[in-house]
Amino acid sequence: MNANGLYNGLDAGAAMGVYNGTNVGARAGLVGNEQNAKLRLLDRYPGAAAAYSLRKLSFRYTGPCIRVRRDSDNAEIDVGFDGNGNVNLATLSSFVGANSGFITVWYDQSGNSGRDSIQTITANQPRIVNLGVVERENNNTCLRWVNGNSQHLVVNQSNLNISQPISTFSVSKLTAASGINASVLFDNNSATNNPFRFYATGNTDAPNNTFILYTNNIGLLTGCGAQNANQNLFTTISQTATTPNNEVRLNGTEVDNNSGTVVNPLNGLTIGNVRPGAGAGTLAIYDWSGWIFELIFYPSDQALNRLAIETNINQYYKIY
Repeated sequence: MNANGLYNGLDAGAAMGVYNGTNVGARAGLVGNEQNAKLRLLDRYPGAAAAYSLRKLSFRYTGPCIRVRRDSDNAEIDVGFDGNGNVNLATLSSFVGANSGFITVWYDQSGNSGRDSIQTITANQPRIVNLGVVERENNNTCLRWVNGNSQHLVVNQSNLNISQPISTFSVSKLTAASGINASVLFDNNSATNNPFRFYATGNTDAPNNTFILYTNNIGLLTGCGAQNANQNLFTTISQTATTPNNEVRLNGTEVDNNSGTVVNPLNGLTIGNVRPGAGAGTLAIYDWSGWIFELIFYPSDQALNRLAIETNINQYYKIY
């Protein structure tokens, strides 16, 4: 087994560190690899239950990034990553042309089976190209949810059913939308009124929205008046091993916590809306309105890694 067999061709010192255990080999290999650009977020902090992004999150992941439908003829194509690990805009633009492109599949990069987020109904698909122009905010490619269109992506409950503790990292931008009562970033696909859900509510002016981590009929209110104009990183950790039990962080800073008990699982996942048919009112009230860049879900308490994960995300998206 050579260096190509370990971390896909990272420096040969890694192999030396593994095989002979010398200090020199370990330092040059394993420690050195931690700083190697080929190691991505999920390589450094593994164990995610599901992970969706328009950048490559693990060098081990070899599948596509998204599946896109072209609205002119409803043809579809898988779009992978370019040499820098970003969604391949050359392929995307060549396929869509002057038309609009919509997401039918946002592929899961966690390595778990059957957890791609899917939307087969054309009217409910989020957009990535608008009349030939790729959706971008702050120079980052993103998916666009247009308020009132019931757009959402779904992961089947039978393929994703994880219990607390749950840690989530999400990059998104909420737009102002008159008359919106709640704008759901993600929901646990629950058919009951006791979901695991993260959403904005209480104000139609996006920078002043209150975000709520809703678990077991307990809403963790999070005043977020300090949101950035381009996009924001929210970290939620529910049922942590240490006090506080539940925490919400915005752009690297804690904005709220409580010690309430959380019991609801992530039994399936809906991105950008509540589960259709759930006890949560009409779909139009609960649509996400804005852009989504990245969503990562861990079936574990990531309190010890949260700063490092947030730093990795911020270095890529340049949020704060």
